[in-house]
Amino acid sequence: MGKLENKVALVTGAATGIGRATAIALAKEGAKVMVTDINEKEGLETVNRIEKDGGKAKFLHLDVSKKEQVDAVVMEIFTTEGSLDLAVNNAGIGGVPNALHEVKFENWEKMMNINLTGVFLCLQAEIKCMLQKGGGRIVNVASLAGLNGMPGGSSYSAAKHGVIGLTKSVAVEYGKLNIRTNAVCPGFIQTPILDGVPQSMLDNSTNTRVPMKRIGQPEEVAKAIVWLLSEDSTYVNGHPLLIDGGFMA
Repeated sequence: MGKLENKVALVTGAATGIGRATAIALAKEGAKVMVTDINEKEGLETVNRIEKDGGKAKFLHLDVSKKEQVDAVVMEIFTTEGSLDLAVNNAGIGGVPNALHEVKFENWEKMMNINLTGVFLCLQAEIKCMLQKGGGRIVNVASLAGLNGMPGGSSYSAAKHGVIGLTKSVAVEYGKLNIRTNAVCPGFIQTPILDGVPQSMLDNSTNTRVPMKRIGQPEEVAKAIVWLLSEDSTYVNGHPLLIDGGFMA
């Protein structure tokens, strides 16, 4: 028996990277995983990988920046599956590095709509379902940049700081109602988002700032998310868990 046997889990941005690794890890622990993303081709590939290993998964198209879509998809899951026990709000974009005074407003707006408002909209819809079933577990994917300033990444950093603020507020509001909410704050992880990070910054990070001298892997973040969603972390609530190879140390 897995740690999450018979649980219904929603993962946003599950087509690639941390989202895909998390969906696969949840399925291995027995959860039925609702794989959501705007990228249908890669999302279906995530489902195929899960099913090939004997797990249960279903793909649903979802743009987290669209309130109507979020509400409809989360309600469809809740109605069809009869529950929503676990949620991982992971969908996000990296953006183009720019000094703050050069950031185009439309790029700022897009960053906020997906990386922050998207998490807010998902939380609202998920919590409404969880309250009906007497509780649930949520993990929001923030970032090391949600705890630090980020040169050239002011928009991304601001959005991820917001995700941590949402996480703490939800934990305080709903902890007494058996909804436990935490965040993970990955450092540099080998995902498509790194494609937009200058190689010089990555090299400086691994050679100078990260004691472990390497980039992290999506599976390492996924294991931490599974732990936060399981009964192994029953007194952890409102915590932004760093997964950064020692960068902040």
